Amino acid sequence: MMKDSSSKKNALLIERLCETFGALYQGNVIDKNWLCERFGVTERTAYRDLSRLAHLLEEVSIGRYKLSRHLQPTLHVGQLADFARFTGVSHLFPHNDGKSLRNHLQKPENITIQGAGSRDNRQLSVLMGDLDKAISACRMVAFSYRNKSRAVHPYRLINHYGLWYLAGIEEGSLKAFELARIEQFSLCTTQFTIDEAVTEQLNTTQGIHFGPHSQATLWVSAHAAQYVMRRSLFPGQQIVQTHTDGSLTLSTAVQDKHTLFRWLRYWLPDIRILAPAALKNDFNEDFNRRAKAHENNDCNAAGSTAF
Repeated sequence: MMKDSSSKKNALLIERLCETFGALYQGNVIDKNWLCERFGVTERTAYRDLSRLAHLLEEVSIGRYKLSRHLQPTLHVGQLADFARFTGVSHLFPHNDGKSLRNHLQKPENITIQGAGSRDNRQLSVLMGDLDKAISACRMVAFSYRNKSRAVHPYRLINHYGLWYLAGIEEGSLKAFELARIEQFSLCTTQFTIDEAVTEQLNTTQGIHFGPHSQATLWVSAHAAQYVMRRSLFPGQQIVQTHTDGSLTLSTAVQDKHTLFRWLRYWLPDIRILAPAALKNDFNEDFNRRAKAHENNDCNAAGSTAF
């Protein structure tokens, strides 16, 4: 009986140490509290485990440890460069080859990168895993989205400004569905055949608005020109002419006019539509309608507080 009890304890110890080493290998920092919460052990047992692993650990602060530097996994420089391209950050660095990126990683205190914020996407891990399998296997998926049941051919997962979307075909149209809004997800047994035209559209479309697009010509003031030239603000942006006063004329692809209108409202009066005339009129009407609604709301608010 004692032999069985001892064997069980040893098995639990081995399992605990293996899982702890796995967490360290993934880059986690551990301490006694992490061990106690993860495995439901006492502080005394946690200290014993830390002592058993001491030859593998490097202290980062009092009582907190990470895997020793010489044991930490490293990516091949080619893999590192591939990952930078995959995540869309390679353009941030003047030299984005794997060797240069690794040098930056070895001196992280010298660089701060402040990118666009994102919600915590960890709660989407199961859904993303299921969608990844569905895309690879060309299997239909079903879910509820905006209180409507959907049956979709999934093609691609897209991260757009920090939010994850599923790009897929529903009723013959390519659409984007925000993962955080997907409910009651299920993987269907029905398979579909990849449409190469859809794949091409995904490869050539910037953003999450699909379908036919038109071209618009914009005027950009000299003040705004420096920001527009620093990085592209508009889809398919191309500078048509640079004027002597520093202003610009540029063209952009328009797939959803309201997305363009939001940018124009933000940049007023420094960016405006030159052509086509119909799009310019639509923007003016939309802007005037919003301004009037805002004015009415102010009047109503003033009336409700009057004595």
